[in-house]
Amino acid sequence: MKKIVWIFIIALIGSFVFVAVNNFLKKEPNPNLEKGYTEEEVAVIETLSEENKNYLLETNYHPNLLEYFAVENMMEEKLINYIQFHETYGLNLNETVYIVNHNYDDLNVYDESTIAFMHGDYYIHEYLNRYLAYQTQLTVSFDSVETMRDYVITAVNSNLDYAFYTQDYAVDLEKNELILVNKYYKLPSDYVPENLVKIEYPYGVSLMLQATVYEQYKLMWEAAKSQGLSLYIRSPYRSYATQNTLYNNYVARDGKAAADTYSARPGYSEHQTGLAFDVTSPTTNFDTFEYSKEFEWLQENAYQYGFILRYPKEKEYITGYMYEPWHYRYVGVDVATKIHETGLTYEEYYAYYVR
Repeated sequence: MKKIVWIFIIALIGSFVFVAVNNFLKKEPNPNLEKGYTEEEVAVIETLSEENKNYLLETNYHPNLLEYFAVENMMEEKLINYIQFHETYGLNLNETVYIVNHNYDDLNVYDESTIAFMHGDYYIHEYLNRYLAYQTQLTVSFDSVETMRDYVITAVNSNLDYAFYTQDYAVDLEKNELILVNKYYKLPSDYVPENLVKIEYPYGVSLMLQATVYEQYKLMWEAAKSQGLSLYIRSPYRSYATQNTLYNNYVARDGKAAADTYSARPGYSEHQTGLAFDVTSPTTNFDTFEYSKEFEWLQENAYQYGFILRYPKEKEYITGYMYEPWHYRYVGVDVATKIHETGLTYEEYYAYYVR
């Protein structure tokens, strides 16, 4: 009896082994293995989306598959783009992932200069040809490729590859308090801000500003007063006609080239927006305001009320105007804080974050 039981058990085990071997032999080979992928690569392929798996099955063996997954910021949904870009241009995988992730993979040529610009903090892809053209015009030397790159990006983003007053871009009025008015962006001659209010604070001078700007100025004035300081608005809103008269008077007195360094041509003045004003104190003028305690306080605190020093020192080549420690512009607290922290001009900020 025991012998029969053992014979039955051995037969049962044998049948299981036979079925298992038979199933193994019948199992179809993995087509990815046939393409040359290793078992490790196949294991990764099995985790991919159907689109990616089908692409790998339908194309030849791609030897860098696992390397893509080791690159920082690699995105599986862009795998096909990485593969196609890499096989077209032969760049290293880190550059491949960076370029594809940023949607810079639409060029015909990639060289050292092109890729260097793409790594700039404030690179704007549609300006690439302008960067490259401006680079060829440089007559100054730089201590590194990165320094040159940053200089070119700053210049072109601020439109400095064009001469002042040669473009006449229309000011985008829908940007509201973030509109850009400078030697490239022009206001219509009939433009008047809708919400101008009369300034009666604190000196009773009949001048005007946009309502929000005036409210913030009053808060700033009160804060300065609490520190024993006194701010005095000298020149807020100006109409196109007023600016035209002022500018022509300056030209008659000093000549056009000199006037352009400190006065805006009509239509190109921030004063026409009602967002800007000149400020001194009751005891200073434009020439002496920089050395006052009021100016020192504004440097440290104006951004908290949404104001920026519009034409800072050593940025004349960007703004197009001489240093004006008295000229302040309202951009809102968040933007003013960002500009205060970064040291950007408004031209640069507009190009990087607003346009």
